[in-house]
Amino acid sequence: ITFTKSNISSQSMPTMTANQSHIGLRALTSPMLLTLIISVLRLSPAAEAFASPSSLFTHSVLFRETPSSSPSRGTHGHYALAASPSSIPTEDSAIDNADDESSSSPEAIFEQFAQFVIQHQTSMIAEIEQADGSDVAFSKDGWGAFENNGKSDNTKSGGITRVIQGGNVVEKGACSLTIIRNGVLTADRAATIRGRQDSIDGGDDDDGLVIQEGDVYSAAALSVVLHTKNPFVPTFRSDVRIFLVKSAEKDGKSVAWFGGGSDLTPYYLIDQDVIDFHTHLKKMCDDAFPTDDNQFNLSYRQMKQSCDEYFYLPARSEHRGTGGIFFDDLPATQSTCAFVKNVAKGWMPSWLPIVEKNGKREYNEEEKHWQCLRRGRYLEFNLLYDRGVKFGLANANPRVEGVMVSAPPKIAFDYNHVPEVGSEEERLLEILKSPKDWV
Repeated sequence: ITFTKSNISSQSMPTMTANQSHIGLRALTSPMLLTLIISVLRLSPAAEAFASPSSLFTHSVLFRETPSSSPSRGTHGHYALAASPSSIPTEDSAIDNADDESSSSPEAIFEQFAQFVIQHQTSMIAEIEQADGSDVAFSKDGWGAFENNGKSDNTKSGGITRVIQGGNVVEKGACSLTIIRNGVLTADRAATIRGRQDSIDGGDDDDGLVIQEGDVYSAAALSVVLHTKNPFVPTFRSDVRIFLVKSAEKDGKSVAWFGGGSDLTPYYLIDQDVIDFHTHLKKMCDDAFPTDDNQFNLSYRQMKQSCDEYFYLPARSEHRGTGGIFFDDLPATQSTCAFVKNVAKGWMPSWLPIVEKNGKREYNEEEKHWQCLRRGRYLEFNLLYDRGVKFGLANANPRVEGVMVSAPPKIAFDYNHVPEVGSEEERLLEILKSPKDWV
């Protein structure tokens, strides 16, 4: 790891007392700009363990990862339930537009990210099981390259579907890993990608690559959906993904994009929980995409609006939940890769504090029934509008159980159900029909 000069403001570098120091650093006064250069060490399991805040630091320290053709490996620490945005582990504080990323090919970034999602699935499931506090564990269903619990084969496609059911906190949850290698684009899918390119850049193709039928694609994705037992704890959904296309022509040009997001679907509106969740997302986005230097023209506001627009049920004139962030077609660079990793690393620190506050709150049968009614809307969206579900079921031999694994465990459909005037249920519906800015 090389520690190089970062844009660290005096506000973002906490004062560290002698008692808080774990590696011999003493008091750091806020005006100081710390520049450490540690050479020789390349990114390795031990190095990444060092980078984890839970291992040596009690405060957030910003790391810049030296680009390498080798994927990063290691484990990620557990986060305290009361974690604040500043304590969330980050790959980098901001997307540095001056970085020289020419040495990082789309293929190298893809492999780096694929290894990250494999490792992050394991570490995140351990956190969820610990927070759930029951004897129920996630099942493990590997296929393809991961069949029979084997290690990933970098030449084959495969995935791991992990499911927990009947827990203390999570009534049903799924964490799905998928890695597709060397797929071949059909004419329809190639045309769809070209259309998305045109809508983004007005027809200027990425790196001169015109997506065509027969081009080779790879994809890696990690998603999690946690349907909660207690109606006062919102359902949590999130995903990160990368899509790589390599031309079938002789030049073999390649291009890759990131996508992902994170959002809440509450059943009862506890405003401060939603505010804290969006505050976490806004800080992360502001750090990555500063308004004064933002080559990707992205912001929290833009990604929040995209989330509101995507998770919408037009037949009901309702949004599915209180939103979060949603992004797609983000060019894959080392900088954007760091941001997307931070999105994934922030999933549990943004949701587990809500579990800690409300997971043991008492509820009655009417409140549980309302939760099931709202879950019905969740399923409606998945079946009618979700692009991922449509994509998965469109295959010749779809893994239906894997595609539908995000469905809630129990739902209800009451004919013409109308909440009582002035009730908390009615207040939630008002927000779902007209989203608000939470931060």
